[in-house]
Amino acid sequence: MLTLASGGTLRYVSQSGGTLVEIRPPRGGGAKTQVLLKRDETVAPASRVQSFQLLGEKPGGVYVISDGYASRPGPMSYCQAGKEQFVRVLARQPGSKAGLHETFSLKVASCRSNLELGPGGLAWDGDSSKLLVDGERQKRYRVGENGLVTPY
Repeated sequence: MLTLASGGTLRYVSQSGGTLVEIRPPRGGGAKTQVLLKRDETVAPASRVQSFQLLGEKPGGVYVISDGYASRPGPMSYCQAGKEQFVRVLARQPGSKAGLHETFSLKVASCRSNLELGPGGLAWDGDSSKLLVDGERQKRYRVGENGLVTPY
């Protein structure tokens, strides 16, 4: 469980071949919200969450996270100790589509897909709402107030 800057908590658990993320606002701050994050075919089917990091939080309920899992092993011991890692943006949405929604997902490291993060890794700048992904090529994204992500 992680404590949020907004005073609530973020909890994550492996469930049904995915990762259930739950946001609980501070007392009196409304109802909890959940989203089930999907994994791709490169993640070992029974893998638990191996790493989970809250990179940033924006006012209004936008969260930038990174989650990692064991790779699906291949023949001849290929990727048996490998890792699959994603960066995602989650946003609380009010109104008729209320709840927690995944607005962005990008695989950033993968033994199976031969992807590696560079020395800069993942960097979040909360003042400018910018996400930097240092991979094969540097990618820059701006995260909007509603959780929508655009490259820049």
